[in-house]
Parts: sequence; C-alpha cells; structure tokens
Amino acid sequence: MPLASLKRLRVGRPTLILLGSIALVVLLIATRPSKEPRQRQERAWTVEVVKAAPQSVSPTVALFGQVQSPQNAELSAGVEAVVLAMPVRDGISVAPDELLLRLDDRDAKLALQQAEADLREAKAQQNFARIRIDRARQAFEKEQEVLEISRQRAERAEQLFGEGLLSKADLETAGENLARQQLAVNLAELAKEENAAKLLELEARIMRITAARDAAALDLERTQIRAPFAGVISDLQVSQGDRVRVGDPLMRLQNPAAIEIRAQLPSRIARSLSESMQEGATIPALIETDGLPVAGELLRVSGQTTIGSGGVDSFIGVKADQGISGLRLGSTVSVTLELPPVKNVITVPGEAIYGSNQLYKVSDNRMEMIEVERVGEREYSDGRTEVLVRAPALTASDRIIITKLANAANGLLVETTQPADSASAAALTESQMAKPVSNN
Repeated sequence: MPLASLKRLRVGRPTLILLGSIALVVLLIATRPSKEPRQRQERAWTVEVVKAAPQSVSPTVALFGQVQSPQNAELSAGVEAVVLAMPVRDGISVAPDELLLRLDDRDAKLALQQAEADLREAKAQQNFARIRIDRARQAFEKEQEVLEISRQRAERAEQLFGEGLLSKADLETAGENLARQQLAVNLAELAKEENAAKLLELEARIMRITAARDAAALDLERTQIRAPFAGVISDLQVSQGDRVRVGDPLMRLQNPAAIEIRAQLPSRIARSLSESMQEGATIPALIETDGLPVAGELLRVSGQTTIGSGGVDSFIGVKADQGISGLRLGSTVSVTLELPPVKNVITVPGEAIYGSNQLYKVSDNRMEMIEVERVGEREYSDGRTEVLVRAPALTASDRIIITKLANAANGLLVETTQPADSASAAALTESQMAKPVSNN
C-alpha cells in the first residue's frame, strides 16, 4: 500500500469513531421512552375570615387634650403700694376669701378720710341750701302778698283821681309803689330759683364726692388680695418689700377641682357632635392619665375653627364621682370619645383594609376585592381597633378576609379558617402573613 494511502487511513479512523459516537447518542435520545411533564400544582393561602354581619355600632375617636381649668385667674395689683406681707407660697391650696397678699394701706386710708371729709362738707352746704330755699320761698310769697296790696291801692288811687278826690301826684306815687313792688317780687322769685339751682349743683357735687369716697374705699379694699375661689397658688412674681404698680401681675390662682380637657376635634365630626348635643344626646368620653381610666363626657364644642389647625376645639369634663386624681393642670392626656351609634355597618380589623377603602371577600375559594365606605373606627380598652365600614355589595352570608396578605389580588386561591376569637382576629398584623400550602 502506498505511503500516502496509509496516512489518509490513519487520519480518518478517529473521525469515524467520533461520528459514530454522535450518531449513537442521537439514536438513544430519539428512541428514549416518552413521559408527559408533571403539571405544577396551584398553591392556596391560608386566611382567616369573619362573617359580614351589619349592625349598629358607636364609633370612637381618639384625641389628645390638655388639662386646663376655667377658673384660672391671674391676680394683679389694683393700687400702687409696697408689699407688706405675703402669707402664701407657690403650690399651696387656699380657701375662698383667704388672704393672699397685703399691701401698704396708709395712702388709701388718707384718701378715704379726705373723701369722707369732703362729703360731710358738701352735705352741710346742701342742708344750708335747703334752708335758703325755704326762706326764699317764704319771702317770695310775702312779696306777692304786698304786690297784691299795692295793686289794689293803685286801682283805688285811679278811681279817686277819676272822681277828683286825689291829686295827680298821689296817683303817680301809687303807680310807682306798684312798679317797685313788682320788681321786688321778681327779685324774690329769682332768688328762689337761684337757691334751687344751687341745691342741684350741691347734689351733683355730693354724687361726685360719694363716688370718690367709694373709689377710695375700693382702693383700701384692694390693698388686701384675697382668693376669689378655692384653688392652688402658682407663678408668684413678687416678694415682701416690692413696690407694685396698678396692673402688675402678682400670682396665679387655679382651681383643680373645676378642670376640663381641651382637645381638637376633626372638622368632619365636630358639626354632627354639636347637633347631637343640641338634641340632648350625651357623648361619653374615656380619659387616660398615668394608665388609669377616668370617665367623662363632652361638655361643648367651639363654634369656630382654630386658625392653622383645621380642627375645632372641644371641651371634655370629668364626672363628679370620678375625682381628679392624676389630672394635673397643663398636662397632656389621651381622650377617647364615643360617638352616636351608626346603623348598618360592619366591623372589621384594621388589617382587613387595603389602601383606603378596599377589602377582600371569599368567592369560590378565591379572593374578590370589594370597595367600601369607611364610616369610622372603634377602639377598645384592650388596645384593639376595628374599622367601621358600609358596603352595599356585601351580604350577611359573605365572608370577609381579615388576614393581611402582601400578594393579595383578585382571583388568588385561599383556604379559609375561622379566627379563634375576636381578639386573635384583630391581633393579626402584617408580620403574621399566611404561608402557602399545597392544595391537595
């Protein structure tokens, strides 16, 4: 065999072996037994459900308020004087009309004495003016009597002159006497009216002096600062020896027994609460301070919205039999108001709500989204919170999903269980999401 043929034979044999191996592998693959692929099984998510049971429920609203007192007075100085004594201290309790501070009253006493002296002088002048009026009245009456006599004499003189029995000089004298007496009557009348005017002037002066005397007595009374009501002293701003001017603040007096809580209501419910109270409804409130509940009720709702807040001020009072233990003036407390009942609503845990107004019900073991109207919320003493919703699309036989699912969607396959109790249903949180299980 030629040498070239031998080389081609050596080169072609490995190639033939490789080609044969490939052909064998292709043949094995082509002739392997056929097997249908196993279908992937759909997973179901375990969720808890509750029945959609419409009922009448009272919503609640949680607020934060500040404890204050309507009897919260800032006492100030009514006269300019030096502080002589201050028997009270910051933080002590005082009774009504108890002496809190005493000012130097010497100036006030002198002013009162001078006013009383002026008043006595004016009253003496008034008495004398009344005597002069009486004398002037008597003189006026006498002058009128003399005038009548003079008039009769003048008439008789004219008659005698006409008969030629009286001279003309005597007639003129009679007329002159009548004119002079008429002038005397006018002067007597003027004196009487002048004395009457003088009396009115004295009466007005007495009124002014009496007012000045009363003002001096009031200034003397103001030298002693007394408690207008029972309360606790705070914010002392003066000490013994200080000189205070009119209007200078001295201290503050607050009555802790007449406390109320001022809290802001959302504008959307302030109007309805006002209308309910006008109809005679009582709005209960639960006040929590230092972990202790105190019963109260809504007293009134402000008629205007606070600028910059968007809310309306409300005032909550404490029931008399509850006491005021723990409610310190100026402190902040939490308040829960129980609103009037709302009919035909469904209560669900907050975890059942998706977005702002959506929840899911079970339909043929699958999730179906329902849009609802949020009516309010209700909080319980154990910390649970339920959302009140109204949904015309839900019936009493529908089951609402109360488990929070991160992958919640329409058509998602679920497996339902009933919650052990309402507390466990409400306790479901996003961290307690359901785990997928096989749907066998």
